[in-house]
Amino acid sequence: MPASISMTSILVLFYVIFASQIFLLSIYYPGKIHGRVRYILEQFPTADYPKLYPTKFDQGKADKGNRKLRFYMGVNYLIAFIGAVILFKMINSGYRPAPEGGDEIFVMLYFFLQAAPLLYAEIKEYTYHKLLRENYTSNTRTADLKPRRLFDFVSPFSVAAAVVLYVTMMYLYITSRDFSVQPNIEIYITIFGMTGMQIMFAAIVGSHLYGKKINPYMSHEDQMTQIGVIAKIMVFASIGASVFMTITHLVDQYSLEVFDPVISSVYFQFCVVFGIGFTFRTLRIEKLNFDGFKDTGSTPSP
Repeated sequence: MPASISMTSILVLFYVIFASQIFLLSIYYPGKIHGRVRYILEQFPTADYPKLYPTKFDQGKADKGNRKLRFYMGVNYLIAFIGAVILFKMINSGYRPAPEGGDEIFVMLYFFLQAAPLLYAEIKEYTYHKLLRENYTSNTRTADLKPRRLFDFVSPFSVAAAVVLYVTMMYLYITSRDFSVQPNIEIYITIFGMTGMQIMFAAIVGSHLYGKKINPYMSHEDQMTQIGVIAKIMVFASIGASVFMTITHLVDQYSLEVFDPVISSVYFQFCVVFGIGFTFRTLRIEKLNFDGFKDTGSTPSP
């Protein structure tokens, strides 16, 4: 660590960033999820929107849904409390991040704890959409007259930036490693892991562009918006992962590993803000069309 950098400044920066991680990931965005689900339960009752509540999914019992929401928020508040205790202990004990790095593992482990309720919610959402598709009975089928293309949903510049940043990141990483010595499995894990991640991003975009609807009752307009959101998020994720790995490489090269916890926390928050946050800002629950869930008229085809 350069002598010109004050440890006090590093600690203040870390505490502010870590406090932001606690708030955003365990209070703010869980609250947004809670609000969206409650809005649906209150505004779209079973009697008027029976298809919104498929078999095995409580048949629209708002009271049970609200109890689950309260439990979900309770778990997140508990995780936020744990984070606050960790933060207080760090401040009270005179914690100092190791100059040689490695302390980012604690930020990462806490992020995994914060992500657990969100992962549970994603699994429940996947199960819910699977039930919707199983219960879908419309015989009416429609087709888009215009083929869907990636650049209809995300700009070529953004895609080019994602490709260039990935290539740059891999070049910096590979050229900084010495392959003449005994092979290091970590090198190959990183190379194949980062490449596999980029392929996964592309596969997710492709499945939404050319696959069936996740929600068969979704209107065509909402589906197009959703595809655009997914495409942009995957491009953001690609750019974010490449930038994160590049910064990590430069930090190691210039002996700035003391900033690793800060960098890791910023990256995790970036993923949430440009993932969940972007989705909520674009697919506003108040603007979505729920007419397909009514019991009258035809429903859109998947």
